[in-house]
Amino acid sequence: MKSTKLLLILLLIISWQTVLPQNITDFTLKNAVDNKAVALNDFAKAKAIVIIFTSNYCPYSKLYEARIAQFYEQYADKGVKIILINPNDPSKSANDSIEKMAKKARENNFKYPYLADDNQKVTKLFGARKTPEVFILKKLGSHFTTRYHGAIDDNPQVPQDVSNHYVAKALDEILRGKPVTTKTTRATGCIIKKR
Repeated sequence: MKSTKLLLILLLIISWQTVLPQNITDFTLKNAVDNKAVALNDFAKAKAIVIIFTSNYCPYSKLYEARIAQFYEQYADKGVKIILINPNDPSKSANDSIEKMAKKARENNFKYPYLADDNQKVTKLFGARKTPEVFILKKLGSHFTTRYHGAIDDNPQVPQDVSNHYVAKALDEILRGKPVTTKTTRATGCIIKKR
């Protein structure tokens, strides 16, 4: 009996690690940075698109803010686009209202979109569950394909102690035209506050 349970757990772990949401269709959300609509198709020519589900309130999201800004500085000139999406229902998390998102974007001089998904349609499209949670996309034909999904790296609390830079490694492989070796990892963060 114990061996059957162990086998089932192992199979679930293996299937979780190998399944990605493959095809992502276009979507449009409001950008808190400038109050304009932003569509995924606006970035169709990018070499890679890093979608990060994040929030104002989540302590884990706050720990990654400087690292996300560093990604922008490191990869913007290489054809990589970064998009932040706030998936939280603002009625359950007042800190995640579009007004507070706009304030945060101004105070931190965001150079990338910070999109409000207050109806959570895009969150459901991706199957996102936590903040922060990353999806790296690449346009293939008429749709976007997920190349990586999971955590930014393996140490939210101490940036200098990171040993696995998951997003950076995946981006470097994509930019070199190589397959992504680590396609999924477990996102660590706060559970998305759903409607």
